Amino acid sequence: MMSNRLPTRFGLSLTLATLVLLFVSLVPMSAAAQTPDPDEIDASPELKPNLVEADSLRRAGAFREAFGLLTSLKQEHPSNAEVLYRLALTRVDMGEIADSGQRRQSMYKSALEDAKAAVEADTALAFAHLSRAIAEGRVALTAGTKEKIQRSRAVKRHADQAIELDPDMASAYHVRARWNREVADLGFFSRAIVKTVYGGLPEASFEQSVRDFKTAIQKEDKIVHHIELARTYMKMDREDAAKEELQTVLAMENEDPDDPQHKKEAEELLNDLS
Repeated sequence: MMSNRLPTRFGLSLTLATLVLLFVSLVPMSAAAQTPDPDEIDASPELKPNLVEADSLRRAGAFREAFGLLTSLKQEHPSNAEVLYRLALTRVDMGEIADSGQRRQSMYKSALEDAKAAVEADTALAFAHLSRAIAEGRVALTAGTKEKIQRSRAVKRHADQAIELDPDMASAYHVRARWNREVADLGFFSRAIVKTVYGGLPEASFEQSVRDFKTAIQKEDKIVHHIELARTYMKMDREDAAKEELQTVLAMENEDPDDPQHKKEAEELLNDLS
């Protein structure tokens, strides 16, 4: 009996470790990539200027200021999906820069509650589903294995829903592309355990990751999409394609606050491939 138990326990511990890596790697793209064009905001004339300001603050990396504004707006508009999904995404931003694990996880859990409320308030709002996908992934970081599996399914489901509602949403393709890459990279052993013990995950592939990143680039030509596409090519041992994407990153102009960091990473990856 012992000889049968040990591999199972060992396998489950490996699966938990790989799932932790999965959700760490599902760090959302920059705030700038998660905000709509001001002309696309469907809100009252009184509310819209505040939402535009909140988006501008997030694009600039002023997360605390955006958080303060959106928290106030939620008090005035507790059931407004446009406010709720922005607050959810900003809580994720705040969690990323939190100075303690407890504070970080508290922000992620609150983000998920706001994202759920946003979806309930407007099931047809693509950004609400995007915020739900991102928040599910962050909450999963400290969850047990069973919960990680459930939240991974939710990430995929809500990314799919966002794309169905808004086929031009580059950020949703980006999230789904990362999900495909990391689930595909779990390996046969881990995926077999997940299927046997927890019912499995949706089908994933590196090829679908490439397709989704390319679609994201077509919709919105940003550095973050190119560098993540390069990482997928590296997983596929397609070094020439990876180098081409990394060189594209270095040739592009900086637009988002985290673009300089992406360029630094691109240089390091190119050196590794040389």
